[in-house]
Amino acid sequence: MTTSEQPSEPEHTTGTAPEATDPPGTAPGAASPGGTGPLPSDVLHAHCLAKPGVTFDHVFGPQTTCYRIANKIFLMVGQDADPQYATFSYDPDESLVLRATYPSVKPGYYSNKRLTNTVYYDGGVPVELTLDWVDESYAIVVAKLPRKVRDQLPG
Repeated sequence: MTTSEQPSEPEHTTGTAPEATDPPGTAPGAASPGGTGPLPSDVLHAHCLAKPGVTFDHVFGPQTTCYRIANKIFLMVGQDADPQYATFSYDPDESLVLRATYPSVKPGYYSNKRLTNTVYYDGGVPVELTLDWVDESYAIVVAKLPRKVRDQLPG
C-alpha cells in the first residue's frame, strides 16, 4: 500500500518490506546514517526490516511505528514528535551509563523505566550508535523468546 492509499484510521496491520509502507516523518535533508543529527525514518525502517522476522504496525495510532519480532515489540518510534524519538529495550545497568553519557537518552517513555530507554533525535547521539542500540534491543527480545519460537525464526 502506498502512502496515498493509507486509510484515515490507525493502521493495525503489519508490514514486512521497506517499500510496502514507509513510516511518515522522513525529513528532507536529514542526517546521513553515519552522522550526528535526526535519525532519518527511512534509514531506521530499512535497518529494522532487514532483520529476520521483523514486522511493524501502528497499533498506537499512525504517529507511532512499532517494530516487532514474534509479536513482541523491540522498538517504538514516535514519528510526529519534535524531536522524533524511539523507545527500545536495553540492559538495565548499561541503560544507566547511556543516560549519564547522553542527555538525549531518557528512561523509557510510557514503558518500563528500568528496562527501556527513549532516545530523542535532537542531534545529541550519533546515528550509527542508535542503530547499534536497535540491534541490541532486537537481540534482547529474541533471547527472551521461547526456544521453539526462536528456532522458527527465518534466517
